[in-house]
Amino acid sequence: MSETQGNSPAAHDIVIFGGGIAGASLARSLSGDFSVLLVDPRDFMEVPMAMTRVIVAPDFAGPATIPFSDALTGVDLMRGRLVDWTPEGGRVERADGTQIIVTGSVMVLATGSRYANPVMRSSDGTMEERRALFRVYHERIKAAAKILIIGGGPIGIEIAGEISETWPDKAITVLDRGERILKGSSLKLAREARRILEARGVTILTGQWLGRRPSPDALADGGSATTDKGTVIDYDLLIWATGGQPETGYMKAHAAERLNEAGRITVDAQLRVKGLNNVFAVGDINDVPENKMAVHVLGQIKIAEANIRAVLEGRDATSAYKPQTGNPMMLLALGRKAGVAHVPVLGVIKAGWFNRMLKTRDMLVPRFRKSFGL
Repeated sequence: MSETQGNSPAAHDIVIFGGGIAGASLARSLSGDFSVLLVDPRDFMEVPMAMTRVIVAPDFAGPATIPFSDALTGVDLMRGRLVDWTPEGGRVERADGTQIIVTGSVMVLATGSRYANPVMRSSDGTMEERRALFRVYHERIKAAAKILIIGGGPIGIEIAGEISETWPDKAITVLDRGERILKGSSLKLAREARRILEARGVTILTGQWLGRRPSPDALADGGSATTDKGTVIDYDLLIWATGGQPETGYMKAHAAERLNEAGRITVDAQLRVKGLNNVFAVGDINDVPENKMAVHVLGQIKIAEANIRAVLEGRDATSAYKPQTGNPMMLLALGRKAGVAHVPVLGVIKAGWFNRMLKTRDMLVPRFRKSFGL
């Protein structure tokens, strides 16, 4: 991989803003036939499904974080953040503070989500900085006797599963404002996950939220939190695990009309930004009505790739994406030995051996690396 430098980029068939699962996968699959530039603030990609495991086993960050140079040979890289976008191109701020306008025959917006806890998803920096953060955070978790996890979605529940399996003596509380945990999947799956965690001594509080937001600093000192119902929770470490927000701030100055009320980019059935033939938005940032999970993003990638090829080859983009609205599919790891899954046809799977085979043993890292030829 070469890094584009200078005051203006070389002409590319495709410019992809964002190097998460969606952006990186499209870059790899299209680079064999077209010139592709990937723009991202990092010099690496990571297996997002593995982050909840890495915090209890920081050595796992080795295979779970991958240099773009290894994963995307044949793709040009510009390290920088997209700060403003119009249909004519994107303004990118590079690490040295300089800015550059980047455009291509086709543009893909794949900037993903931002999270309250930077440990759960990286947003910038180098791979070595990321791995160093995991080591520091691991020590912080080890030293904490009482841990409060904010958010009962997949990330929060997996964090509770990993920590409670690794350190059974820690007092762990999960707090969620909803009436139940894991609202994006089936009630049966949520009940089984709760049963496993409560058997380990994890306290799960639902229908409550924080009356005052504590520090968002991932490494902040401990303290005491009071919910809106008056429940007082003392903690040594507070872990934010709330859902991500779409990273679409670059649209607000000149393309705000293309965002919905939730800040997601409106797209048509072909995953093009509405009203534009040569601009696509994939993954967490679009308004496709489905759970924003990796398994669904992979389905979007296939449709986007087919339509991008059609546009560049002068054909009509006719492949339509079918939203997975209401699909309760979920693979939930609760440590290396336990998990629960809801899969098509089979429904909820409780068997430990089956869940280890699906996800819990390796958090999908080998399969992810294989998809990038590693």
